[in-house]
Amino acid sequence: MRRLALPVLVALAVTAALVALAAACSRDGRGTSAGSAAADPTTAPAPRADCGHAVCGSNFFVDSAGPADCAVGATCAVTLKLTATGEFHINQDYPYKFRADDTSGLEFLGTDGAGKTTFSKAASNWQTPRGDEKSGVMTVSFRPASSGTKAVAGTFKLSVCSAQSCQLEQQQVSTTVAVR
Repeated sequence: MRRLALPVLVALAVTAALVALAAACSRDGRGTSAGSAAADPTTAPAPRADCGHAVCGSNFFVDSAGPADCAVGATCAVTLKLTATGEFHINQDYPYKFRADDTSGLEFLGTDGAGKTTFSKAASNWQTPRGDEKSGVMTVSFRPASSGTKAVAGTFKLSVCSAQSCQLEQQQVSTTVAVR
């Protein structure tokens, strides 16, 4: 049996390490979702806490923003901005929907036929900026009955597509609102 020269062994070891690193990077929540839980809209991957957004998924992220000023009895709103990443874009045909969790001290003002806690594209709560294929915004309106810190939380049903495939997702989103 012939022995390999030391430079060949080093090159093989470096190549193996690079292959292992590339495989790990595709599993970090930013890679493709073929065969992953993203294909099943009832089983969404857990949001990554270290990504700098409310939710980070494979090929998208969601930012949430509460109102600058919200008073008891006033109509206030939280926005959920979906941004597609890489070669993905917003699925213009998808019926985007946000179903808010019941929250003590908040009356949700959804006009979707499914109830006051449901906000949807069909009820005109979902908007995409003209000419922007990468993002869209869901507006969640509510009226607080008491002051304090309130959590506007719920399930955001969304979809992003590439030329090859579409992802259907259900993600938990939460935003803290200070009510005076």
